Amino acid sequence: MNHWPEEFLHRSKLLFKDEYSSFLDSLSTPAPVSVRLNPFKRNIGFVETQVIPWSKNGRYLPERPSFTLDPLFHAGTYYVQEASSQFLEQLFLLALKDNPEPIVLDLCAAPGGKSTHLLSLLNGEGCLVSNEVISSRNKILQQNIAKWGCTNSFVTQNDPADFKRLPGVFDIIVVDAPCSGEGLFRRDPEAADEWSEKAVEHCSTRQNQILESIHESLKPGGYLIYSTCTFEKAENGDQIERMISEFGYEICNSVPAENGIVQTEYGYHFYPHKVIGEGLFISMIRKPIDHDKRFRMRHEDPQNYGKDFRMSFSSYFRIDANLSAFVKDDHVYAIPTEHYSLFALLFKNLFVRQAGIFTGTQKDKNFIPSTELALSLSASDQFPSANVDLPTALTYLRGESISLANAPQGWTIIQYENQNLGWVKVLDRRVNNYYPKEWKVMKR
Repeated sequence: MNHWPEEFLHRSKLLFKDEYSSFLDSLSTPAPVSVRLNPFKRNIGFVETQVIPWSKNGRYLPERPSFTLDPLFHAGTYYVQEASSQFLEQLFLLALKDNPEPIVLDLCAAPGGKSTHLLSLLNGEGCLVSNEVISSRNKILQQNIAKWGCTNSFVTQNDPADFKRLPGVFDIIVVDAPCSGEGLFRRDPEAADEWSEKAVEHCSTRQNQILESIHESLKPGGYLIYSTCTFEKAENGDQIERMISEFGYEICNSVPAENGIVQTEYGYHFYPHKVIGEGLFISMIRKPIDHDKRFRMRHEDPQNYGKDFRMSFSSYFRIDANLSAFVKDDHVYAIPTEHYSLFALLFKNLFVRQAGIFTGTQKDKNFIPSTELALSLSASDQFPSANVDLPTALTYLRGESISLANAPQGWTIIQYENQNLGWVKVLDRRVNNYYPKEWKVMKR
Protein backbone atom coordinates (compact mmCIF):
# COMPACT_ATOMS: atom_id res chain seq x y z
CA MET A 1 0.00 0.00 0.00
CA ASN A 2 1.27 3.43 -0.94
CA HIS A 3 1.83 6.04 1.76
CA TRP A 4 0.70 9.39 0.44
CA PRO A 5 1.63 12.72 2.09
CA GLU A 6 -0.73 13.48 4.96
CA GLU A 7 -1.50 17.00 3.75
CA PHE A 8 -2.29 15.65 0.28
CA LEU A 9 -4.78 13.20 1.82
CA HIS A 10 -6.33 15.99 3.88
CA ARG A 11 -6.75 18.26 0.85
CA SER A 12 -8.13 15.36 -1.21
CA LYS A 13 -10.70 14.59 1.48
CA LEU A 14 -11.92 18.21 1.35
CA LEU A 15 -12.06 18.13 -2.45
CA PHE A 16 -13.74 14.78 -3.06
CA LYS A 17 -15.92 14.58 0.09
CA ASP A 18 -18.15 11.46 -0.26
CA GLU A 19 -16.03 10.21 -3.17
CA TYR A 20 -12.79 10.34 -1.18
CA SER A 21 -12.64 6.57 -0.58
CA SER A 22 -13.23 5.83 -4.26
CA PHE A 23 -10.56 8.33 -5.23
CA LEU A 24 -8.06 6.85 -2.80
CA ASP A 25 -8.79 3.31 -3.98
CA SER A 26 -8.21 4.38 -7.60
CA LEU A 27 -4.63 5.40 -6.77
CA SER A 28 -3.87 1.77 -5.94
CA THR A 29 -5.18 0.37 -9.24
CA PRO A 30 -2.99 -0.16 -12.33
CA ALA A 31 -2.73 2.90 -14.56
CA PRO A 32 -4.48 2.49 -17.93
CA VAL A 33 -2.24 2.01 -20.97
CA SER A 34 -3.00 4.11 -24.02
CA VAL A 35 -1.48 5.23 -27.30
CA ARG A 36 -2.38 7.63 -30.08
CA LEU A 37 -2.00 6.52 -33.69
CA ASN A 38 -0.23 8.63 -36.31
CA PRO A 39 -2.95 9.25 -38.93
CA PHE A 40 -0.29 9.80 -41.60
CA LYS A 41 1.45 6.44 -41.13
CA ARG A 42 -0.03 2.96 -41.30
CA ASN A 43 -0.22 0.81 -38.16
CA ILE A 44 -2.83 -1.93 -38.08
CA GLY A 45 -1.68 -3.37 -34.76
CA PHE A 46 -3.80 -1.16 -32.51
CA VAL A 47 -6.72 -0.36 -34.82
CA GLU A 48 -9.06 -2.92 -33.28
CA THR A 49 -8.43 -1.91 -29.67
CA GLN A 50 -10.81 0.27 -27.61
CA VAL A 51 -11.11 3.85 -28.85
CA ILE A 52 -10.59 6.70 -26.36
CA PRO A 53 -13.95 8.54 -26.52
CA TRP A 54 -12.47 12.05 -26.83
CA SER A 55 -9.60 11.20 -29.20
CA LYS A 56 -10.23 9.91 -32.73
CA ASN A 57 -6.87 8.16 -32.97
CA GLY A 58 -6.48 7.36 -29.27
CA ARG A 59 -6.55 3.72 -28.21
CA TYR A 60 -6.63 1.91 -24.87
CA LEU A 61 -4.48 -1.21 -24.72
CA PRO A 62 -5.37 -4.28 -22.63
CA GLU A 63 -1.79 -4.49 -21.33
CA ARG A 64 1.52 -2.67 -21.65
CA PRO A 65 3.74 -4.19 -24.34
CA SER A 66 7.44 -3.45 -24.73
CA PHE A 67 7.19 -0.31 -26.84
CA THR A 68 10.98 0.00 -26.93
CA LEU A 69 11.22 -3.33 -28.78
CA ASP A 70 8.57 -2.41 -31.35
CA PRO A 71 10.14 -0.95 -34.52
CA LEU A 72 6.81 0.64 -35.44
CA PHE A 73 7.12 2.83 -32.35
CA HIS A 74 10.50 4.07 -33.60
CA ALA A 75 9.02 4.57 -37.07
CA GLY A 76 6.54 7.04 -35.55
CA THR A 77 3.37 5.12 -36.37
CA TYR A 78 2.06 5.83 -32.85
CA TYR A 79 2.88 7.73 -29.67
CA VAL A 80 2.50 6.40 -26.14
CA GLN A 81 0.30 9.02 -24.48
CA GLU A 82 -1.86 9.12 -21.39
CA ALA A 83 -5.57 9.10 -22.29
CA SER A 84 -6.82 12.13 -20.33
CA SER A 85 -4.31 14.48 -21.95
CA GLN A 86 -5.71 13.58 -25.36
CA PHE A 87 -8.81 15.66 -24.53
CA LEU A 88 -6.77 18.53 -25.95
CA GLU A 89 -8.20 17.40 -29.29
CA GLN A 90 -11.72 18.52 -28.41
CA LEU A 91 -10.71 22.07 -27.50
CA PHE A 92 -8.18 22.49 -30.30
CA LEU A 93 -10.73 21.44 -32.95
CA LEU A 94 -13.07 24.06 -31.52
CA ALA A 95 -10.38 26.72 -31.94
CA LEU A 96 -9.65 25.55 -35.51
CA LYS A 97 -13.18 26.50 -36.55
CA ASP A 98 -12.13 30.15 -36.32
CA ASN A 99 -8.82 29.67 -38.12
CA PRO A 100 -8.09 26.39 -39.94
CA GLU A 101 -4.49 27.46 -40.73
CA PRO A 102 -3.20 28.88 -37.43
CA ILE A 103 0.28 29.58 -36.14
CA VAL A 104 0.39 27.54 -32.93
CA LEU A 105 2.78 27.61 -29.99
CA ASP A 106 3.18 24.60 -27.72
CA LEU A 107 5.09 26.36 -24.96
CA CYS A 108 6.09 23.52 -22.61
CA ALA A 109 6.27 20.84 -25.27
CA ALA A 110 8.61 18.05 -24.14
CA PRO A 111 8.52 15.14 -24.53
CA GLY A 112 6.20 15.76 -27.49
CA GLY A 113 2.82 14.17 -26.79
CA LYS A 114 0.79 17.32 -27.28
CA SER A 115 2.96 18.55 -30.17
CA THR A 116 2.54 15.37 -32.21
CA HIS A 117 -1.17 15.46 -31.40
CA LEU A 118 -1.41 19.07 -32.62
CA LEU A 119 0.43 18.19 -35.82
CA SER A 120 -2.07 15.41 -36.47
CA LEU A 121 -4.98 17.80 -35.95
CA LEU A 122 -3.42 20.51 -38.15
CA ASN A 123 -3.27 17.92 -40.95
CA GLY A 124 -0.53 19.76 -42.81
CA GLU A 125 -2.15 23.19 -42.50
CA GLY A 126 -0.80 26.10 -40.48
CA CYS A 127 2.38 25.79 -38.47
CA LEU A 128 3.45 24.58 -35.01
CA VAL A 129 6.24 26.02 -32.87
CA SER A 130 7.19 23.57 -30.12
CA ASN A 131 9.26 25.00 -27.29
CA GLU A 132 11.20 23.37 -24.46
CA VAL A 133 13.73 25.31 -22.39
CA ILE A 134 15.60 22.31 -20.89
CA SER A 135 18.24 21.10 -23.33
CA SER A 136 18.05 17.35 -22.57
CA ARG A 137 14.25 17.38 -22.84
CA ASN A 138 14.46 19.45 -26.02
CA LYS A 139 16.48 16.70 -27.71
CA ILE A 140 13.76 14.17 -26.90
CA LEU A 141 11.15 16.60 -28.24
CA GLN A 142 13.04 16.97 -31.52
CA GLN A 143 13.29 13.21 -31.88
CA ASN A 144 9.58 12.58 -31.30
CA ILE A 145 8.52 15.33 -33.69
CA ALA A 146 10.92 14.03 -36.34
CA LYS A 147 9.37 10.56 -36.04
CA TRP A 148 5.91 12.03 -36.63
CA GLY A 149 7.16 13.14 -40.06
CA CYS A 150 5.53 16.55 -40.52
CA THR A 151 7.34 19.49 -42.14
CA ASN A 152 5.17 22.30 -40.74
CA SER A 153 6.94 22.52 -37.38
CA PHE A 154 9.79 24.32 -35.65
CA VAL A 155 11.43 23.48 -32.32
CA THR A 156 12.76 26.28 -30.11
CA GLN A 157 14.60 26.28 -26.79
CA ASN A 158 13.61 29.42 -24.91
CA ASP A 159 12.33 30.67 -21.61
CA PRO A 160 8.65 31.74 -21.76
CA ALA A 161 9.68 35.38 -21.20
CA ASP A 162 11.56 35.33 -24.52
CA PHE A 163 8.27 35.12 -26.39
CA LYS A 164 7.52 38.71 -25.42
CA ARG A 165 9.71 39.54 -28.42
CA LEU A 166 6.95 38.18 -30.68
CA PRO A 167 3.82 40.24 -29.91
CA GLY A 168 0.65 39.10 -31.62
CA VAL A 169 2.28 36.26 -33.57
CA PHE A 170 0.37 33.18 -32.39
CA ASP A 171 -3.27 32.29 -33.09
CA ILE A 172 -3.33 29.48 -30.51
CA ILE A 173 -1.03 28.90 -27.55
CA VAL A 174 -1.01 25.61 -25.62
CA VAL A 175 0.47 25.70 -22.11
CA ASP A 176 0.82 22.31 -20.40
CA ALA A 177 2.22 23.97 -17.33
CA PRO A 178 4.78 22.49 -14.92
CA CYS A 179 2.79 21.56 -11.82
CA SER A 180 2.80 19.67 -8.52
CA GLY A 181 1.92 16.47 -10.37
CA GLU A 182 -0.80 14.98 -8.15
CA GLY A 183 -2.59 13.53 -11.15
CA LEU A 184 0.38 11.28 -11.89
CA PHE A 185 0.77 9.74 -8.43
CA ARG A 186 -0.82 6.45 -9.53
CA ARG A 187 1.48 6.11 -12.54
CA ASP A 188 4.54 7.43 -10.73
CA PRO A 189 4.22 6.98 -6.93
CA GLU A 190 7.71 8.40 -6.44
CA ALA A 191 6.38 11.78 -7.60
CA ALA A 192 4.53 11.96 -4.28
CA ASP A 193 7.88 12.15 -2.49
CA GLU A 194 8.48 15.54 -4.09
CA TRP A 195 5.00 16.88 -3.28
CA SER A 196 4.43 19.48 -0.58
CA GLU A 197 2.26 22.49 0.08
CA LYS A 198 5.31 24.62 -0.63
CA ALA A 199 5.70 22.90 -4.02
CA VAL A 200 2.08 23.74 -4.85
CA GLU A 201 2.71 27.37 -3.94
CA HIS A 202 5.93 27.44 -5.99
CA CYS A 203 4.19 25.90 -9.02
CA SER A 204 1.33 28.38 -8.78
CA THR A 205 3.76 31.30 -8.81
CA ARG A 206 5.63 29.85 -11.78
CA GLN A 207 2.38 29.32 -13.67
CA ASN A 208 1.45 32.97 -13.08
CA GLN A 209 4.76 34.04 -14.57
CA ILE A 210 4.41 31.75 -17.59
CA LEU A 211 0.91 32.93 -18.47
CA GLU A 212 1.86 36.57 -18.07
CA SER A 213 4.94 36.03 -20.25
CA ILE A 214 3.03 34.68 -23.24
CA HIS A 215 0.00 36.98 -23.01
CA GLU A 216 1.40 39.54 -25.47
CA SER A 217 2.49 36.93 -28.02
CA LEU A 218 -1.10 35.70 -28.43
CA LYS A 219 -3.08 37.55 -31.07
CA PRO A 220 -6.18 39.46 -29.96
CA GLY A 221 -9.03 36.99 -30.45
CA GLY A 222 -6.59 34.09 -30.15
CA TYR A 223 -7.07 31.02 -27.96
CA LEU A 224 -5.09 29.90 -24.93
CA ILE A 225 -5.38 26.23 -23.91
CA TYR A 226 -4.07 25.67 -20.39
CA SER A 227 -3.60 22.32 -18.67
CA THR A 228 -1.96 20.71 -15.65
CA CYS A 229 -1.80 17.23 -14.15
CA THR A 230 -2.83 18.32 -10.66
CA PHE A 231 -6.04 18.72 -8.66
CA GLU A 232 -4.98 21.94 -6.94
CA LYS A 233 -7.33 24.92 -7.36
CA ALA A 234 -4.39 27.33 -7.05
CA GLU A 235 -2.80 25.72 -10.10
CA ASN A 236 -6.01 25.28 -12.09
CA GLY A 237 -9.12 27.40 -11.70
CA ASP A 238 -7.28 30.25 -9.98
CA GLN A 239 -4.97 30.61 -12.98
CA ILE A 240 -7.90 30.83 -15.37
CA GLU A 241 -9.78 33.26 -13.12
CA ARG A 242 -6.72 35.50 -13.02
CA MET A 243 -6.45 35.65 -16.83
CA ILE A 244 -10.13 36.60 -16.95
CA SER A 245 -10.00 39.25 -14.27
CA GLU A 246 -6.65 40.83 -15.20
CA PHE A 247 -6.60 40.54 -18.98
CA GLY A 248 -10.25 40.15 -19.98
CA TYR A 249 -10.12 36.62 -21.37
CA GLU A 250 -13.38 34.72 -21.82
CA ILE A 251 -14.13 31.06 -21.18
CA CYS A 252 -14.59 28.91 -24.31
CA ASN A 253 -15.32 25.51 -22.79
CA SER A 254 -18.42 24.65 -24.81
CA VAL A 255 -17.54 20.96 -25.37
CA PRO A 256 -19.99 18.82 -23.36
CA ALA A 257 -18.45 16.93 -20.43
CA GLU A 258 -19.11 13.21 -20.82
CA ASN A 259 -17.55 9.85 -19.94
CA GLY A 260 -17.00 10.78 -16.30
CA ILE A 261 -15.30 14.14 -17.01
CA VAL A 262 -16.26 16.82 -14.48
CA GLN A 263 -16.84 20.33 -15.82
CA THR A 264 -16.71 23.31 -13.47
CA GLU A 265 -16.79 27.06 -13.99
CA TYR A 266 -13.20 27.27 -15.15
CA GLY A 267 -12.53 24.01 -16.97
CA TYR A 268 -12.58 20.23 -17.24
CA HIS A 269 -11.35 17.90 -14.49
CA PHE A 270 -10.26 14.31 -15.03
CA TYR A 271 -10.20 12.22 -11.85
CA PRO A 272 -8.83 8.64 -11.83
CA HIS A 273 -11.89 7.23 -10.04
CA LYS A 274 -14.22 8.67 -12.70
CA VAL A 275 -12.42 8.30 -16.04
CA ILE A 276 -10.15 5.72 -17.65
CA GLY A 277 -7.15 7.95 -17.40
CA GLU A 278 -4.94 9.97 -15.07
CA GLY A 279 -5.61 13.25 -13.28
CA LEU A 280 -5.84 16.32 -15.49
CA PHE A 281 -7.22 19.83 -15.63
CA ILE A 282 -7.69 21.60 -18.97
CA SER A 283 -9.42 24.77 -20.08
CA MET A 284 -9.60 27.04 -23.13
CA ILE A 285 -9.96 30.81 -22.91
CA ARG A 286 -9.96 33.51 -25.58
CA LYS A 287 -8.05 36.77 -25.57
CA PRO A 288 -10.26 39.83 -26.05
CA ILE A 289 -10.24 41.53 -29.45
CA ASP A 290 -8.90 45.07 -29.37
CA HIS A 291 -10.76 46.89 -32.14
CA ASP A 292 -8.49 49.92 -31.72
CA LYS A 293 -5.38 47.92 -32.66
CA ARG A 294 -4.57 46.00 -35.78
CA PHE A 295 -2.04 43.33 -35.06
CA ARG A 296 0.00 42.15 -38.01
CA MET A 297 2.88 39.74 -37.82
CA ARG A 298 6.16 41.35 -38.79
CA HIS A 299 7.43 40.14 -42.13
CA GLU A 300 11.03 39.01 -42.17
CA ASP A 301 12.91 38.39 -45.40
CA PRO A 302 15.33 35.47 -45.11
CA GLN A 303 18.94 36.52 -45.62
CA ASN A 304 21.62 34.11 -46.84
CA TYR A 305 19.47 31.14 -45.82
CA GLY A 306 19.41 29.55 -49.26
CA LYS A 307 23.16 28.91 -49.27
CA ASP A 308 24.34 26.97 -52.30
CA PHE A 309 25.15 23.30 -51.77
CA ARG A 310 25.91 20.43 -54.10
CA MET A 311 22.98 18.12 -53.44
CA SER A 312 19.90 18.23 -55.67
CA PHE A 313 17.51 19.37 -52.97
CA SER A 314 14.27 18.64 -54.80
CA SER A 315 15.27 15.05 -55.59
CA TYR A 316 14.99 14.10 -51.91
CA PHE A 317 11.31 15.07 -51.62
CA ARG A 318 7.99 14.34 -53.23
CA ILE A 319 7.14 16.39 -56.30
CA ASP A 320 4.23 18.09 -54.49
CA ALA A 321 6.37 19.11 -51.47
CA ASN A 322 6.69 22.89 -51.57
CA LEU A 323 9.88 23.22 -49.55
CA SER A 324 12.79 25.66 -49.43
CA ALA A 325 16.31 25.01 -48.22
CA PHE A 326 18.08 26.51 -45.22
CA VAL A 327 21.73 25.67 -44.59
CA LYS A 328 23.60 26.30 -41.35
CA ASP A 329 27.02 24.83 -40.57
CA ASP A 330 26.63 22.32 -43.43
CA HIS A 331 23.31 21.11 -42.00
CA VAL A 332 20.53 21.25 -44.58
CA TYR A 333 16.92 21.87 -43.52
CA ALA A 334 13.75 21.72 -45.59
CA ILE A 335 11.22 24.37 -44.61
CA PRO A 336 7.71 24.86 -46.04
CA THR A 337 8.06 27.81 -48.41
CA GLU A 338 4.88 29.39 -47.07
CA HIS A 339 6.38 29.50 -43.55
CA TYR A 340 9.84 30.74 -44.50
CA SER A 341 9.11 34.28 -43.33
CA LEU A 342 7.88 32.95 -39.97
CA PHE A 343 11.06 30.91 -39.68
CA ALA A 344 13.14 34.02 -40.34
CA LEU A 345 11.24 35.84 -37.58
CA LEU A 346 11.82 32.97 -35.15
CA PHE A 347 15.46 32.66 -36.15
CA LYS A 348 16.00 36.36 -35.46
CA ASN A 349 14.34 36.39 -32.04
CA LEU A 350 14.65 32.87 -30.56
CA PHE A 351 17.00 29.90 -30.31
CA VAL A 352 15.71 27.62 -33.06
CA ARG A 353 16.82 24.01 -32.55
CA GLN A 354 14.93 22.36 -35.41
CA ALA A 355 13.49 23.93 -38.56
CA GLY A 356 11.10 21.90 -40.70
CA ILE A 357 12.90 18.68 -41.61
CA PHE A 358 16.60 18.20 -40.99
CA THR A 359 17.51 16.76 -44.38
CA GLY A 360 21.15 15.86 -43.87
CA THR A 361 24.73 17.07 -43.79
CA GLN A 362 26.80 18.36 -46.70
CA LYS A 363 30.42 17.15 -46.38
CA ASP A 364 32.45 18.57 -49.29
CA LYS A 365 31.05 16.73 -52.32
CA ASN A 366 29.20 14.15 -50.24
CA PHE A 367 25.70 14.48 -48.83
CA ILE A 368 24.80 12.32 -45.82
CA PRO A 369 21.00 12.00 -45.57
CA SER A 370 19.44 12.18 -42.10
CA THR A 371 17.18 9.76 -40.29
CA GLU A 372 14.69 12.64 -40.04
CA LEU A 373 14.54 12.70 -43.84
CA ALA A 374 13.80 8.96 -43.96
CA LEU A 375 10.98 9.44 -41.43
CA SER A 376 9.52 12.49 -43.17
CA LEU A 377 6.12 12.29 -44.82
CA SER A 378 7.47 14.51 -47.60
CA ALA A 379 10.45 12.29 -48.45
CA SER A 380 10.65 10.94 -51.98
CA ASP A 381 9.43 7.37 -52.44
CA GLN A 382 12.09 6.77 -55.11
CA PHE A 383 14.88 5.84 -52.69
CA PRO A 384 16.08 2.21 -52.67
CA SER A 385 14.64 0.40 -49.64
CA ALA A 386 14.93 -2.91 -47.84
CA ASN A 387 12.01 -4.29 -45.84
CA VAL A 388 13.50 -6.39 -43.01
CA ASP A 389 12.19 -8.80 -40.39
CA LEU A 390 11.84 -8.04 -36.66
CA PRO A 391 15.27 -9.35 -35.50
CA THR A 392 17.05 -7.43 -38.25
CA ALA A 393 15.05 -4.27 -37.54
CA LEU A 394 16.01 -4.41 -33.85
CA THR A 395 19.65 -5.06 -34.72
CA TYR A 396 19.54 -1.99 -36.95
CA LEU A 397 17.89 0.15 -34.24
CA ARG A 398 20.65 -0.87 -31.83
CA GLY A 399 23.15 0.63 -34.26
CA GLU A 400 24.74 -2.73 -35.04
CA SER A 401 25.80 -4.18 -38.39
CA ILE A 402 23.20 -5.93 -40.53
CA SER A 403 23.37 -7.94 -43.74
CA LEU A 404 21.26 -7.25 -46.81
CA ALA A 405 20.94 -9.65 -49.70
CA ASN A 406 20.87 -8.27 -53.26
CA ALA A 407 20.80 -4.64 -52.12
CA PRO A 408 22.20 -2.11 -54.61
CA GLN A 409 25.25 -0.15 -53.57
CA GLY A 410 24.65 3.29 -52.12
CA TRP A 411 22.10 4.76 -49.75
CA THR A 412 19.19 2.49 -48.81
CA ILE A 413 16.27 3.03 -46.41
CA ILE A 414 15.63 0.27 -43.89
CA GLN A 415 11.94 -0.49 -43.45
CA TYR A 416 9.92 -2.65 -41.10
CA GLU A 417 6.41 -3.59 -42.22
CA ASN A 418 6.92 -1.03 -45.01
CA GLN A 419 7.53 1.81 -42.53
CA ASN A 420 10.80 3.73 -42.79
CA LEU A 421 13.30 3.47 -39.93
CA GLY A 422 16.46 5.12 -41.30
CA TRP A 423 19.45 4.75 -43.61
CA VAL A 424 22.27 2.36 -44.33
CA LYS A 425 24.98 2.69 -46.97
CA VAL A 426 25.64 -0.47 -48.89
CA LEU A 427 29.29 -0.91 -49.88
CA ASP A 428 31.21 -3.72 -51.60
CA ARG A 429 31.72 -5.91 -48.56
CA ARG A 430 29.69 -4.36 -45.76
CA VAL A 431 26.62 -2.34 -44.85
CA ASN A 432 27.25 0.81 -42.81
CA ASN A 433 24.56 1.58 -40.24
CA TYR A 434 23.65 5.29 -40.07
CA TYR A 435 21.05 5.14 -37.32
CA PRO A 436 21.82 8.04 -34.90
CA LYS A 437 23.91 7.02 -31.89
CA GLU A 438 21.74 9.08 -29.53
CA TRP A 439 18.60 7.30 -30.77
CA LYS A 440 19.94 3.75 -30.38
CA VAL A 441 17.84 1.12 -28.60
CA MET A 442 19.76 -0.21 -25.61
CA LYS A 443 17.21 -2.75 -24.39
CA ARG A 444 17.63 -6.41 -25.34
